[in-house]
Amino acid sequence: MVLKFLKTVSKAVAEAAKFVTLKKDGKSTTIVTTKNPALAQRQQNIQLEQLKLEYIQNQDNFDLEKLTPDNSQELQEFIQITETTRLETNIDFPRWLLEQEKAIQIELLKQNYELQRELVAYQRETSLQIIEEQKRLENSPIWLVAADIINSHPEEKILPLRVFFAPPKLVFDRLEATNNSPNFFPNLELTLAESLRQFFRNYAAQDREIDFLAGAWVSKSFHSEASIKALFGVLKSQPTLVLESEVNGNYLNFRIAYWSLGWSKYRYDPVISKLPYRDILYESAKLRARRWLAIRSKLIATGEKAKRIDELYAGNNLINLKKLQREQKFRKAGIDISELDMTYIVNQKDFEELGKFLSLYHCVFAGLVADEYFLVEYNLPPILPELLPNLIKNLPESSEVDEMMEAVIFYYQKIYQALETKRSGWIPELVLDLAQSLANLQNKVWAITQIENSLKSWLKLRGLSSPPEELILLLVEMESVVKTEDLEYVNKLNQCLKAIGETRQINIREICYQRGLNNFKKENYSAAISDFDQAIKLNQNWGEAYYNRGFIYAQIGKYQEAINDFTEALQINENWVDAYNKRGNTFNQLGQYEQAIADYEQALKLQPDCEEVRQNLGIIQGVLAARKDKQQEEIKPKSPPVQKIAKQRQHKLENFVVVNEFQAHSEGVSCLAISPDGQILASGSYDDTIKLWRLSTGEEIATLVGHSDDVESVAFHPDGEILASGSYDRTIKLWQLSTGKNIRTLSGNSEDIESVAFSPNGQILASAGDDNEVKLWQLSTGNELHTLRGHSERVWSVAFSPDGQMLASGSGDNTIKLWHLATGQEVKTLWGHSGYVSTVAFCADGEMLVSGSDDNTIKVWQLSTGLEVGTLTGHSQSIWCLAVTSDGTLVSGGADNLIKIWQLSTSEELGTLTGHNLGVLAVAISPEGDVLVSGGGDGCIDILPRLP
Repeated sequence: MVLKFLKTVSKAVAEAAKFVTLKKDGKSTTIVTTKNPALAQRQQNIQLEQLKLEYIQNQDNFDLEKLTPDNSQELQEFIQITETTRLETNIDFPRWLLEQEKAIQIELLKQNYELQRELVAYQRETSLQIIEEQKRLENSPIWLVAADIINSHPEEKILPLRVFFAPPKLVFDRLEATNNSPNFFPNLELTLAESLRQFFRNYAAQDREIDFLAGAWVSKSFHSEASIKALFGVLKSQPTLVLESEVNGNYLNFRIAYWSLGWSKYRYDPVISKLPYRDILYESAKLRARRWLAIRSKLIATGEKAKRIDELYAGNNLINLKKLQREQKFRKAGIDISELDMTYIVNQKDFEELGKFLSLYHCVFAGLVADEYFLVEYNLPPILPELLPNLIKNLPESSEVDEMMEAVIFYYQKIYQALETKRSGWIPELVLDLAQSLANLQNKVWAITQIENSLKSWLKLRGLSSPPEELILLLVEMESVVKTEDLEYVNKLNQCLKAIGETRQINIREICYQRGLNNFKKENYSAAISDFDQAIKLNQNWGEAYYNRGFIYAQIGKYQEAINDFTEALQINENWVDAYNKRGNTFNQLGQYEQAIADYEQALKLQPDCEEVRQNLGIIQGVLAARKDKQQEEIKPKSPPVQKIAKQRQHKLENFVVVNEFQAHSEGVSCLAISPDGQILASGSYDDTIKLWRLSTGEEIATLVGHSDDVESVAFHPDGEILASGSYDRTIKLWQLSTGKNIRTLSGNSEDIESVAFSPNGQILASAGDDNEVKLWQLSTGNELHTLRGHSERVWSVAFSPDGQMLASGSGDNTIKLWHLATGQEVKTLWGHSGYVSTVAFCADGEMLVSGSDDNTIKVWQLSTGLEVGTLTGHSQSIWCLAVTSDGTLVSGGADNLIKIWQLSTSEELGTLTGHNLGVLAVAISPEGDVLVSGGGDGCIDILPRLP
């Protein structure tokens, strides 16, 4: 084939792409549906789906005035479902919206298709009447078959595309040919018809029906716009393509007419204008002459005489070769040969080349429009790219072929642009369909480009506004968000990747599992659970996925769910030591000690040297032994109750006795701290002041004034020379005790400050408050070192571990978080409280942590495992403050006005002190453990030395 004329086809395809549109006539449909109740109902259904789609795509600006009595209730229900789903914390709402959008778009496609089918049936009688009138007047180009067309395929789910062929009538009388008899010139109409027939046969093999009507066109009677208009008037209800050619002198013009379901006007595109078909014949003759010259040289090399060769084998090639040599000579001399009558002798082969060229562009345009029809109306993938290799199999690789392919792809891109608003959620799938078709071509670049385009659209629909450009990076981004709902898309993507030679495959199951592990490490537990859900959904026998999900459930306090998952893991692998251990820990959290012991013993049976399991078993056995001892102690006769002496308020309990009570502040005492040397007591109050007291006598030393709102927390520096205070005025103040002066104010917190604490080495100050954050400050400079983020509610309390390596924070989100001080990284989250965690304190050995909560309980945690090892119950209202002595005595105060004293080693309650009104807001114990101080909402401070 003459390659240089392929540029004409490429340009024509690109120009035709500009006319791609989705023409639907809402007005004419409305006129018809008002006369037919069934069609009217169908139209209302479509309107309802359109409003749903509009609401999903534009929720914030949705116009509620669009509601009508016909759709109001159902649309309101849909809106309610959407808003309810938005509030569900366990649902990926953007993903849910995307799936809803895709489902509605497909439903709209189906509803519109059914409406058009019903309209076709409704309009059939009218169309038949028009045909009879045109038959009588003989003014239709296809009236002989029109009635049969309309009456055919009434029950087909997919209406076929009707293709009419108006072939060119080429005039050959002026051509110089080897044989000028009329029978010499081939019938190009038959050649083109047979080529199209074979093309459509291959096309229809892909479940796309094409009704090719090669001989139906009465070309002598009608042509151009008049014939198309008459045809549209008869067959406007039938999807139709007309391939029309006409000869204008030495040129050929090619046009296509097309309309689809529900179109009010046909599309009539002048695709190729003034194609010099004689030049194609002459170029073929020249090419034959050049080939003959090469063959002639080979024949001479065999010993044959040149003259004899020319006489026997040259035919018209010798004459054409001489003409070609003259043409080249004239061109070299700068002569415009278009002014010369350079006529070449053509033969049957040249006409075959012309036929191949005409067949190629007829098939290309027929395939493009057919793909457009089935894609737009039925969401079916393109077929032409799969058939192109056969169409161009005899063409060498060249820039002309590449240019034509790029034009074809551009045509599809215009279709996708037209579909963007109607089927936005499906664009990634549609573009991937194109990539899959292109993957059959030898050049894989076009398929790769469409795979990249598909992935970009896919990622944008999932919130990534600026996806990368390279395929590998796109696949990496995809792996961060892919879910089981994407399995169909991923399977097709993997097929495409394999077809282009890419070894990387997307394994959703493995991706979700690994992503779950990563989120687990980051303590992003809700995301990790969702990822493991996805992995288990794809493989219900994946023990590791159950195990890790169970571990997370245990971390966040969903103990029964954790037990269920560990049980599933053990059913898959009955010899799993860690699973028995973790399930035992979870039974322990629920207080189901017998089940826990059974799991620990089974784990030790499988692995006797597992020290962690042995330690956990020992803890539970110790707790059970302590409880047993306590129960036996309670059986013993009780001593008479201690009588309360109202005036002196002297209460002796575990050697603590109130010897000094005084009104310290005009409002509640919110916080207390004792200096490292045990000499000074600091108190902060809702009256916005801080007061310093001599601990031994209760004598007021100084009043520190500077805060403009409640003082919520005070802390002594380890050297005893500086006091820090945190306030609801959102500042932290550092006070020099020797002078009582404010030496620095830290102002980095954006909300009220609830707690401050110094690190044991005195270099770092921690602050926490209502902005849900913990801030670490460099004391020497006043600079902020880290902001620790992770809590979802205000942080009520912070405390440093004795070795200064770790920080604990208790929050309104019912959790305690442990942070690594050097890096600012979250180490662990402790779940177990059902109310906000108001106070946390480390034990002196640094191995245990205690926490008090609004759920009226105190919990004891083992830091090495993160397990809850005890729950102290005795307060009837919220726990507000805790203090721990070096010998393991715990003091707690709360909203019930009680101070309780506990022995941590046994979880035993040693006794209760009363006296405060309006709750016990603060407690503090001197470094030697010999003085207990309490502050209440009544503004009073009680000092209780421990008697020998």
